[in-house]
Amino acid sequence: MRLRTTTVLLLITFAVCGVHAQDSWSAHTRAGEYAFARGDLERAEAEFQAALEIAQQLPAGDRRLETSLENLARLSEHESDFDRAQSLYQLQLAAEEMRVGEEDPVLLDTLLAVARAAQPSGDVPTVQESLTRYTQIAETTGKADPGRWWRALAILARTETIQEHHESALRWQRRAVEVLDDDRGATETERADAIETLARMELVAGEGRRAEMLLVKVAQLRTAEDEADATADTMASGAAVAFGAGEPVTAERLAMRALNAAPNAEAELMARRVLADISWVRVGRGTDDLAVLLAAATEDEELVRARDRLRSLNVLENGENRETLTRLVQVEALRGHPGEAARWQQQVLALALADGNALAARQDLVTLLAAAGELDEALAENAAILADLEAQHGAADPRLLPVLEQRLELLIRAGHKKEAKKVRKRVKKLAR
Repeated sequence: MRLRTTTVLLLITFAVCGVHAQDSWSAHTRAGEYAFARGDLERAEAEFQAALEIAQQLPAGDRRLETSLENLARLSEHESDFDRAQSLYQLQLAAEEMRVGEEDPVLLDTLLAVARAAQPSGDVPTVQESLTRYTQIAETTGKADPGRWWRALAILARTETIQEHHESALRWQRRAVEVLDDDRGATETERADAIETLARMELVAGEGRRAEMLLVKVAQLRTAEDEADATADTMASGAAVAFGAGEPVTAERLAMRALNAAPNAEAELMARRVLADISWVRVGRGTDDLAVLLAAATEDEELVRARDRLRSLNVLENGENRETLTRLVQVEALRGHPGEAARWQQQVLALALADGNALAARQDLVTLLAAAGELDEALAENAAILADLEAQHGAADPRLLPVLEQRLELLIRAGHKKEAKKVRKRVKKLAR
């Protein structure tokens, strides 16, 4: 009888203690939540810590331990103490795994929290491990929220891209876009951005046609969001990416799509620059030596296309891009049109004069004018080169010899015998 009475008393005592612990845990937790909401973070931490100490004394599997760990983790994350937050979330995850196992959808939110806390410190392995487990559980159970899931997949794609694991990054991003279709809360902008990211990855992977179709969808989504220049902007930027990724055929199609979509000035400039770059690569000149280019002159369709594209680009650049002008010079030389090349070279020279470094540009102009038979103009430019060199090095410097030899040839061709005779004497003297 006495033993039964003692047992009953003990049970009553444990029950009362359990109720007391539960009430105390709830009180500390509520007080912590209230302080957190009011911005009293010091008080919130003290209350959450007190609740955690109580929860640690409860039987294994009690969910209050998980809640207390999460509360402290949220507070640490709010205070940007990400290392502590990560540790607390990982403890919460371990407690949940003990209660439900390692493949239960209950773990999903905590896995996201671990990854989120690990990102600011650059803990890529933890981010990848957590989000990979997240997507495995999501695939197996089908219980993940689509909005969270596709974002997790997109982060996985980014981490793989950072590590230059392009194939796995592409797989994750493809899956992200698939899951995104199920997210009814996603905005059109979010959809467009995710698909555009995938399109760029497809381009890097050499999937030009697939990327092009994705970019068409991106343009449609952005047009639906009342972005007036969406099609042209999307196609022009896609063309630039495609060209940089070594996909000139896709780049050309995208650039043409941009031009056909009534582009604004910026998009048109980008598209025309891509088209000019593509043609320039196809020309394959092999050298910058104008004399060699003139000697190898031919007329073909690609050169004409390159000329036209460079001219259109030059108009948009207001004739201020030396690279475009130089390419026009070389294309016309390859076409066997030295006179036209000389006209463009004069513009190159004007820019070079502004930079204070005109010697090479003027020498190329002399070469072109001579080839075009414009000997008086060639002699005038040659004289300017000679005067500049004499001013720098003196009239007897051997560095004048190539310019004097060129002048002698020009004078002979122009029939200026007396002046040619004088220059011949200088050449002989300098050649000694």
